[in-house]
Amino acid sequence: MALKKLYTGSYTNKDSDYVNQKFIEQNYYFDYLSDFFLKFRFYKFLNKSKLHTIKDNLFDYWLSKKIKKEGEFDIFVGWANYFFNSIKQIKKAGAKVIIECGSTHILEQQKLLQEEYQKFGLNFSPICKKNLEKVLAEYNVADYIMTCSNFTYKSFLKHGISANKMLKVPYGVNLDIFGKKSKKSDGKFRVICVGLMCLRKGIPYLLKAWKKLNLPENKSELLLVGNVQKDLKYFLKNFDLPGNVVFYGSTNRKSLADLYIKSDIFVLPSIEEGLSMTIAEAMASGLPIICTTNTGGEELIEEGKQGFILPIRDSEFLAEKILWFYENKSFIQEMGMSAKKKIKNFSWDVYGQKIFDTYKKIIEKK
Repeated sequence: MALKKLYTGSYTNKDSDYVNQKFIEQNYYFDYLSDFFLKFRFYKFLNKSKLHTIKDNLFDYWLSKKIKKEGEFDIFVGWANYFFNSIKQIKKAGAKVIIECGSTHILEQQKLLQEEYQKFGLNFSPICKKNLEKVLAEYNVADYIMTCSNFTYKSFLKHGISANKMLKVPYGVNLDIFGKKSKKSDGKFRVICVGLMCLRKGIPYLLKAWKKLNLPENKSELLLVGNVQKDLKYFLKNFDLPGNVVFYGSTNRKSLADLYIKSDIFVLPSIEEGLSMTIAEAMASGLPIICTTNTGGEELIEEGKQGFILPIRDSEFLAEKILWFYENKSFIQEMGMSAKKKIKNFSWDVYGQKIFDTYKKIIEKK
């Protein structure tokens, strides 16, 4: 048995399919605080980032108390920004500390997002100074930093983290949900993009590319799946949106699986993220991919075989590749099948085995 305990602020009956409840130590502060702020409408006076900071610090405090009672263990794995004040207790237990990072180095993330907000004339709210300092301190004291893609891995090297401290294991995809149904077509050329609709996801560049293409509205559609954020709403105020752009909103995984199979290609023009699992979901559903270098897509895609990887902030290049698929529809099925075959090597079972092997090697070094 590898897992001794999972400390979390979120666990439901559905999660018991993956982790038995006997391993769970749940913190209920998250739910209590959210309900409290909602009930008394404190969210009007305190923005979400401040609320998240309060939750993170309370979790850290709670965790430090729990760790004291754990005795000895070999490895502690924690998400960035959640456990700095618990590290002293973790080290006392004789454990190696691995910090799990789903995004780039926090200074790289801040730089990219600040550039993007300035580009669109928005006042960027920098990452809270205390949070920034906390995460940087976690980087410093952790024994290892786990990343999920070459893009994130390189961002840590760029900001002075030793390669000896770095680990990399790409995430998996749920093949039991995505890719189980056959493709459907209603005759429209449909491009799908999934995620929070915001500047970080590069949505303005996709909208500009789509508008430039001016494809027949009765034969084409750009389907945007995810909640629209304030920063994108600001952009949309001065943007003449084509009639064949559909903002679908958020949805559950079952409905999302159906949307994938009704689409032809998947596009993700993100400015910054670690490894987007929507790319893997789309590939499992038999879609070719167009994504940027800053999505982690290079872990999954061979250029020209399962799709194309483009520079960030290049709506011209984006339009060119979308048009290529529109004019060469025979390649959609060919590249989509290649994507479906390739992603089978990235199941959660494969991920779990790679993680287990990585942890085992760390223990053997102790």
